[in-house]
Amino acid sequence: MEFKLYHLHPAAVHFPIALLALGAAAAGLRLRKNAPEWLAKAESWLLWLGTLSAWATLGLGLLAQKTAPHVPLAWEVLAEHEELAWWTCAVFSALSGLRVFAVKTGRDAGKVRAAQALLWAIGLGLLVATAMHGGELVYGFGLGVGAR
Repeated sequence: MEFKLYHLHPAAVHFPIALLALGAAAAGLRLRKNAPEWLAKAESWLLWLGTLSAWATLGLGLLAQKTAPHVPLAWEVLAEHEELAWWTCAVFSALSGLRVFAVKTGRDAGKVRAAQALLWAIGLGLLVATAMHGGELVYGFGLGVGAR
């Protein structure tokens, strides 16, 4: 298989999906009474690493957009995929900032916890929508998949 620059995006995209899904799971488990202390650190680190990997994946996606063979029928879905990716990164960045605030100030309860839960829900919804559009680009339009 010949390496193409646009192959980096689909290889990287699984990191933010996995890290952020696990971070959301840790956040959900932390809602339980008597949740272990380590879940808070796990949530934070999974969120922060997931957010960084989401930004890296977005950058690789923009590179792929410039270097992959174009399929004109897919342009509308590609534009939606890109817009969703920007929103996904923005929401998880806001959540990451709120998480830093919660950890540094010790205010990880009440309204701050509720805001975090809301941002987790919105972020996961955007992440899934972004992934679904990406899947449609590959499996529906064959974007980046060359004929042999």
